[in-house]
Amino acid sequence: MRNLRIAAVAALALVIAACSSAATPSPSVAPSAAASPSPAPSPSPTPIPMGNILKTGKVTATDLALNADQEAYVKSQSSGKLVGIVALTMQTQYHQNLNNAASDEAKALGYDAEICDANTDNTKEVSCLEGFISKGAVAIVTTSAAQTVGPAVKDAIAKGIVVIQVTGTDMTDFGAVGVSVDNITIGQAEGQAAGEYAANTFPGKTVETAILDYPSIPDLVDRADAIESAMLAADPNVKVVGRFLGGLADNAVTSIETALQKYPNLQGIVGINDGGDLGGYQAFLNAGKTDATNFVFGIDCDPAAVQLIDQGTMYKGCVDTNPSGTGKIAVDAFGRLVAGSDVPASIEVPVSVHTKS
Repeated sequence: MRNLRIAAVAALALVIAACSSAATPSPSVAPSAAASPSPAPSPSPTPIPMGNILKTGKVTATDLALNADQEAYVKSQSSGKLVGIVALTMQTQYHQNLNNAASDEAKALGYDAEICDANTDNTKEVSCLEGFISKGAVAIVTTSAAQTVGPAVKDAIAKGIVVIQVTGTDMTDFGAVGVSVDNITIGQAEGQAAGEYAANTFPGKTVETAILDYPSIPDLVDRADAIESAMLAADPNVKVVGRFLGGLADNAVTSIETALQKYPNLQGIVGINDGGDLGGYQAFLNAGKTDATNFVFGIDCDPAAVQLIDQGTMYKGCVDTNPSGTGKIAVDAFGRLVAGSDVPASIEVPVSVHTKS
């Protein structure tokens, strides 16, 4: 445009020179500039082929954080797409932390996120998962087990939906990604801590102990087995008086009240989660038990349990399973696949034992 204007000015000068005797012409009106075209929208990045889920190998969750380039790419592809989250329950702090963290991370990456609470109902777990399939979810995060939702998970994977199983790894053979603390490892960690506490606090004495479990979920039965074997290895004088329904506080209150009727000298409670053990702790309190003679060990490090531990009560320890970190890395594992990176089928979340410092 600038060159055109220079040419026009030069031509006008020649006309003026040739017609010097003529009247001065009216000032020329500059032609209106052509409207600038609207900038073309930036094209979306060319989709990168999805990464592969590797059947072999295991990494720890700390190795899977998205880098800046991966995060930017995922955000460029996520708008309007759904990540479904099937929650076994939202009644425990552990499950709230895990599922809310997964939802928050999905939204931070630009996805729509929806939590479907099965409220410990096996049928509802399946309907939640099938509902997300029908809604066209691109990924489903589930705390369910293969025994409950296996066929629905196979259907989802066949339709191209990425399934990330948290709190278990029994669906990796179907093509799911398992992001979880190792079930046996956390049971062993709790059992060893409880056994060592009993051996050090009541040396050489029989210590009657109840195990709170959840028999309808195979992974939790395996966890309870690991708790028991590790506890007895650490203190052979521990006497397990039985296994009782836990998992939720109300279950455990009833179970321990019943156990105390038969075993009034019951001293210890160990269990598959703090959600149930906190109910057991309350039953001990109701029965007048004290930290001088009784103890409770749990798993998940529910904030209420941690507070009781730090206060020096009967609640002596918990295994920190990092639920918020688990939920975040479950979504990040999907993000890495979207960004074209391979992800191992089994991703382990490291654990630690929290006791009063």
